[in-house]
Amino acid sequence: MTSYPNPSFRTLSDSHRHVLFEESASSPPVETERGTFSARRGKDVPQEHGWLPAKPGIVFPVHTLDGGLFYRLRLDNPGRFPKYMQPKGHPNRLDVHPRQHERIKRPGGMRYLTEGEKKVNAGVSRDMLMVGVSGVFNGQRDKGAALIDDWDYLPLEGERYAVLFDSDILENPNVQLAADRYARLLRKRGAEVYITLLPPAPDGSKQGLDDFFANGGTVKEIELLTRPYESVDIGLVRLSRDEKLSAGISALRREWYEADWMGFVGAGERGNWARGHTARDTFDALLRLAARRGKLDGDAISLTAGVREIADEAAKSRTSVAKSLAHLEAGGALEILPPEDRAKARTYRLLVGRATLDTMVIGNAAGEGSGPEAGELGPRCQPLRAPTAPRLRWSKPGRPRRREFEVVKGTSRVRHAARTPRHATAEDLEARPYVKRLGPHRAAVVDLVERAGGEMHLLDYCEATMRKRPRDVRRRILVPLEEAGIITVEDDVIRLVADWLERLEAERVRTGEVEQAEEQRKKHRADSRRFREHLEREKSPGPSRAGRDLMERGIKKREECLAAAREQEKRARAARREHDRRVKRFVYERVRLLGKIRLELLQEVLADAGYVPGYALPAAKSLGCEIVRLPEYDNEEFVFAPPERAATAPSPESQEVMAV
Repeated sequence: MTSYPNPSFRTLSDSHRHVLFEESASSPPVETERGTFSARRGKDVPQEHGWLPAKPGIVFPVHTLDGGLFYRLRLDNPGRFPKYMQPKGHPNRLDVHPRQHERIKRPGGMRYLTEGEKKVNAGVSRDMLMVGVSGVFNGQRDKGAALIDDWDYLPLEGERYAVLFDSDILENPNVQLAADRYARLLRKRGAEVYITLLPPAPDGSKQGLDDFFANGGTVKEIELLTRPYESVDIGLVRLSRDEKLSAGISALRREWYEADWMGFVGAGERGNWARGHTARDTFDALLRLAARRGKLDGDAISLTAGVREIADEAAKSRTSVAKSLAHLEAGGALEILPPEDRAKARTYRLLVGRATLDTMVIGNAAGEGSGPEAGELGPRCQPLRAPTAPRLRWSKPGRPRRREFEVVKGTSRVRHAARTPRHATAEDLEARPYVKRLGPHRAAVVDLVERAGGEMHLLDYCEATMRKRPRDVRRRILVPLEEAGIITVEDDVIRLVADWLERLEAERVRTGEVEQAEEQRKKHRADSRRFREHLEREKSPGPSRAGRDLMERGIKKREECLAAAREQEKRARAARREHDRRVKRFVYERVRLLGKIRLELLQEVLADAGYVPGYALPAAKSLGCEIVRLPEYDNEEFVFAPPERAATAPSPESQEVMAV
């Protein structure tokens, strides 16, 4: 029974202290800083952020990264309500303990994503960087299409994030799906994603992070349980729970092993071995993704994935994978459904056949017959795992140094070279050497030998791959694998060496496959970001990218012209000031020397000296000279020297002239 012996406002009752400090292993200072308190009566439940049940429970203030605050309620006796309640109509937000608001925004450290305020507080109590969501799917939006906006407040590019949900992740497909979506979305934003798989509680029940610490777990053990995220681990759990899904993927995997990829036709007119092996790796990527998040769809397994994601999984370029998908559809291996809109990835239906799905699960609830027990898979339908070897890339073609410009044939006109990308960097223009690699066709050798148990006769391999000339296989296909130390061939028996996987990885590093894969992932992330920005621009009225570029160039040109005009005007003003000073000096000297001079003569003398005649009168006036018409000279204007007092107390203009 829950008791409330502490009457003071917004404090924790003894029963709630027991729940938080003992059962959830949270520290009192952490709960105090968050502001957790007990709602003893219905009127103690805050309602300012949206409706919450007026029932007793623990009130958790949720502190958002933008400085916001709202309350969530953990009910003591939920009844018909969920145990945890969020204000009605309130959007999903990330929860970060106020103690870590500044630290978590700075780069560095492992950040753990978990569900619920109790688990966040338990981690913060042990100095773990924690990001909380109110539900496993509540850090996402649009059914896993994107992360909620609060993630923009956190550094993602190059940072480490670990998905840390309850131990039932190994049994609950919904939690697995949520974890896989977080991994995919965070990786798209450039983060390194890890997963922490908690063990069950000592009594075999489910436990979360708070229960783990309450049962004696440590942060060091959490670090040991954390590893790079590989959703195939969770995918195997999904397959173990759904026999038909497992049977369907096993059937497709068996067909993948036994297909004639050397003579693959697809949408072409005749078979082509290179096209076939590219399609082989593309279909393998689809099977791997289907094991993680595929769903039964009638007589097929449906999967939603982007072409770039499939290309990264298959270790092929986006263009090659797009062509391979069209070939696979033409060959009847899959069906490509049109996307609902341009912002969403396509859905692929991997065709299995309803008869295959129905007959692969042998037996029934009564367990009739002498065959396998009810619910077991037949011998041909035992799950086939994906090959261990990573997918290999084709050899990298070389090229001579590119020319940025070329002369149009038959003319003297120069144009941008057609084969050189515009705005090419110096690296784009440099020559590129040819890099020979093992290639996907040799990866097929490793896959089949591994499937056979690490040892396979050459004739058996040729029969499995529809090759008719064992001698050519021995000479052309197997020798590079031998030279790389991956296999040995003795008496036509192909064997994998003990450390073949390490040697294969070393060969991938030597030939630049690992580096190219990382560059491709970065390029795909940038392409996806630009495409999303493009879609956002299409939604809101505004100029296109080309229009904005043109506007920016026009604005830049206008600013340059205005700056040049201002500089020219500045120089012109300086020249005029210098001219005025020299004219005043000239007029001053002539008038002081002669005492008086006819204005017309002064203008002529000024013109002979190379100055503008019209400046004579303004210069004389500015110097304080007297301009008088004399009747004895037919009323012509004369310029008289300034009075003596002007000489003893010169005007500012005179001072400026004398300073020349």
